[in-house]
Amino acid sequence: MSCAAAALLAAAACSSSPRKFEPICVPGTQELCYSGPPSTAAVGACKTGIKTCDDDGMDYGPCEGQVQPTDELCDTPADENCDGKVNEACVYPGCASVPAGSPSGVYLSDPGAAGAIQPPAVYCDMETDGGGWTLLYNSVGSETGTTMPFWDIPLLQRFGGKGEPSLGANVYAGWLYLHGTEYRDEAEDLEGKVVQLFHARTTGIEPETLRFKSPELVSGDSEIYAAQFAAGWSSSDFDGDTSTSNCSEQYSHVTQHYSACWVYNLGSDADTPLDDSGWGPHLQSAAARRLGLYADESGYTRVRRISRWVRW
Repeated sequence: MSCAAAALLAAAACSSSPRKFEPICVPGTQELCYSGPPSTAAVGACKTGIKTCDDDGMDYGPCEGQVQPTDELCDTPADENCDGKVNEACVYPGCASVPAGSPSGVYLSDPGAAGAIQPPAVYCDMETDGGGWTLLYNSVGSETGTTMPFWDIPLLQRFGGKGEPSLGANVYAGWLYLHGTEYRDEAEDLEGKVVQLFHARTTGIEPETLRFKSPELVSGDSEIYAAQFAAGWSSSDFDGDTSTSNCSEQYSHVTQHYSACWVYNLGSDADTPLDDSGWGPHLQSAAARRLGLYADESGYTRVRRISRWVRW
């Protein structure tokens, strides 16, 4: 037999022998496992599972206990599709309809239930006083001087919207006045302390004047309630406050609810100069101290934020 033939026979004999496999794991040991997209593991409702090494050590059993992404549900506070957002594609009549237990944040809202093609985004407070509060306006102090001009809102734009819903930005969602029956104002001082200014109820609003119908103080500071809610409303081109002058025109064209004229202002100072470098929200220093907020030595102190929330 030639050497070549002998080599072929040897190779055939080797190929017909049973192959031996080495174990890949120690029987009974366990490891974490997950079959969904890696970026969704341990995000939202998604959970990793456990797989157990088979008795022969040749493979692992099924991944038990894992939860993979599913379609987002609108009636739960969970992030079922595990993208780090809760109910981001869901449309609610208002924040009070967002499932209890959902985090505060941005949601889509269509109060008129008219099936808006592009429902507006709103910021919901899901924690304070039972949750379900929608951010109607938010004035944030800024060293850039951009806040004060933001609040020059003419009469014809009283039900419009400006800014993106966020507690860190200037926001105006005037269309919410057409739906609200419960209101809450709050302020944050320069040291980060947040207090509720007042909580009020109303049966609606007069659309032409923005005067509240049958306003009622539920709790909070009665002076601020009287000055910023129970009286009138003014813009630079509409005098609806109870002062003999137009409070908006007098105070840097800032549009808001006034009496004669204000305890807080969304954009103007009452100390000279009124623009205060365009900072934005100011609160009467006496009122700030009364509420336990930081106040400087002036008559009207800067605050970091003044917000109005609405619920219905």
